[in-house]
Amino acid sequence: MGLSKVRDNIPYYSDDLSTPAEGDLRTYEVFVQTERGKPHTYCGSVDAADDEMALMFAREHFGRDQECVQVWVAPRDAVIRTDYDKDLVFRLTDQSYRFAKGYNVGMKWREFREQRDYDEYKKEDLREHF
Repeated sequence: MGLSKVRDNIPYYSDDLSTPAEGDLRTYEVFVQTERGKPHTYCGSVDAADDEMALMFAREHFGRDQECVQVWVAPRDAVIRTDYDKDLVFRLTDQSYRFAKGYNVGMKWREFREQRDYDEYKKEDLREHF
C-alpha cells in the first residue's frame, strides 16, 4: 500500500533544526541592593530574551521577596570566573597568624581545670584527715 500523491510531494528534512536547543532565552544573574550605600547581594538567575525583559523579570520575581532599592542583571556569559581545576585562588601573603589555630586552648583549659580540681580535692582531703 503506497502513500497518496499529496504525501509524496511533502519534503522530508533529515537535518537538525537550526534553532538552538535552549531557545532564544539567555540566562541573567540577578543582584539586589536592600539599602542605599549597602553592597549588592546575589539573589539568583532569570531567563529572558533581552536585557529589558531580564530586568523586568528580576524586579517582578526578586522584588516581591524583599524590599530593595536597586536591581542589577548581568548576562551569565558576561561573568568571568576562575576554573576549579586549573586556577588556584590563594593569598599573596601568609596571614595565618590571624587565625587561632594550633594553640590547643581547649586542651590547656581542661588541664588547668583538672589541676584546680585536684588542688581543691587535696585541700578538702587534708582538712578531713588532719
